[in-house]
Amino acid sequence: MKLIKTLIIGMVAFFAAASLFAAGSYKVERVTGKVTYEANGEWKAVAVGQELVAGTNINTALNSSLVVSDGSSSATIKAMQKGAIETLASATGSKGLKKATLSKNNVAKKASGSQSGVATASSRASEAKKDLEWDE
Repeated sequence: MKLIKTLIIGMVAFFAAASLFAAGSYKVERVTGKVTYEANGEWKAVAVGQELVAGTNINTALNSSLVVSDGSSSATIKAMQKGAIETLASATGSKGLKKATLSKNNVAKKASGSQSGVATASSRASEAKKDLEWDE
């Protein structure tokens, strides 16, 4: 009976230790601006070379960024992000703006053809002017 209890306790301890190590950690490669992490209910500044556990909550301020690596890849967490570091690092590929490229040919085609842009007060006034008869 003692042997079974010892085996069960040993297996529970093994799986608990394995889950802690499986969580992973991230090494801070670069910090720009104000980046903080939560530890024991307090927000502290992140430093280059620091190891952060995957579940650590971080907060990047305006005009700030954080570059972390997990050993196999690196991720950039941009400004105004708050949450668990593993969530933010895995979501970096899906967020952000896509850059479009303009060539002279595309711009010339748009300019020479019909105009399809945003209506402004000036363009609306020009259109309204056509509808009215003006006495001069």
